[in-house]
Amino acid sequence: MLRAGRGHQDGSSEERMCWICLNTDGGTLHHDWLQPCRCRGTNKWVHEACLSRWIDEKQQVNPDAPVTCPQCYTEYIIVMPPVCRFDAMLESVERTYCLLCPSILMGMLATVVYMATLSYGALTLHQIAGYDTSIQLMKEDPTFLLIVLPSVPCALLLLRRFDWDNWMVRWLRRQHRQSVASEHYDEQGDLLPGAPLTDEYFDSLEPVDEDEMMQAGTMNSENIERATCRVCTALSLPTFSVLIGQTLYGNVNSKLLSIVLGAFTFEAVKGLISVYLRQCQYYRRRYRSVLDYTTENVQMAGRTI
Repeated sequence: MLRAGRGHQDGSSEERMCWICLNTDGGTLHHDWLQPCRCRGTNKWVHEACLSRWIDEKQQVNPDAPVTCPQCYTEYIIVMPPVCRFDAMLESVERTYCLLCPSILMGMLATVVYMATLSYGALTLHQIAGYDTSIQLMKEDPTFLLIVLPSVPCALLLLRRFDWDNWMVRWLRRQHRQSVASEHYDEQGDLLPGAPLTDEYFDSLEPVDEDEMMQAGTMNSENIERATCRVCTALSLPTFSVLIGQTLYGNVNSKLLSIVLGAFTFEAVKGLISVYLRQCQYYRRRYRSVLDYTTENVQMAGRTI
């Protein structure tokens, strides 16, 4: 309750107006006026009920946060009713519980992530080294099990940062840059209306990298789909490496070498396919045209007027 500093009818001729609801003495049926801050003039008056609702809105996130006047920045003197020791103890327990819950939840999530990465690392080791060898390694060195195995998916995700296919696409685009004639620019060097589309425009249509996406905060459905595809591709690398290594390089004496060759083959084929598809989409957008709506063009497009 806001009791300190309650204003009453003092017989003065000054007209009071609540700065929240903008009602005056004549426009309201109640007279619970307050002067809770150092404001002067009509801004110093406010209804107790209006101010209580306004304070509740300000303290909705943090009930214990101080509230100040938006005009003179005076902190309001808010007096709460006293509570008994039992109520105070319950409030203290509730605050402690609310502080501990986020830490407990983060610990549970970290445990789930650790167990998932540990299981994935063990499965990857089984695929590469074989079941008997992997079991022997984990029995001989427990540190290997606790530290190295959970880092396997992290290392695979970090390898996806090496986007050599993006570098190749940029290199191919630089080799086929097309300049716009000077007649399409004004005196300030800006493109005139109706000028041909520039290389910079088509470059802006390219998919956004993960770093740029996080900085710009553009998390649309297309970017989320691309991010999930990259994660799944990174985590499936050991499986494809083993399959390709056994299929194409089965005659190699070293099993590890065949798996490494399978990984390079998988990355090369996947990257070249990605470059080819992106270049096809680029040329389709660059050299598309819109025809006039004539009878001949409609018939050529197979439509009906």
